Amino acid sequence: MMKRHLAALLALAPLAAAAQAPQARCWIDYAGFEERVPHLDIERCPGNDPTPEQGFCRIALHENSVLVYVFRHNEQAGGPCLIRIDRQYFNDFVGSHSTTYQP
Repeated sequence: MMKRHLAALLALAPLAAAAQAPQARCWIDYAGFEERVPHLDIERCPGNDPTPEQGFCRIALHENSVLVYVFRHNEQAGGPCLIRIDRQYFNDFVGSHSTTYQP
């Protein structure tokens, strides 16, 4: 009898865990960003952070600033999530990363 109860509890454990842990979601996922935010695709992030295996970046120009949108791959959320936006004055950005871009 004890074995049956133990087997039943073990069978329910994944269901209980799933009920307690809601699906993780992004505040801003890449699909929504791609559709609504004007940006330029780049092949690697400035400073290689994150690396291509970890995520990717997109950039946009706003007045005299460069906005770097940083996304990380997130399998729990079903796709890449925006994790931060870095802002630098254009001249500082170019001074740090040069005037040419090599992927």
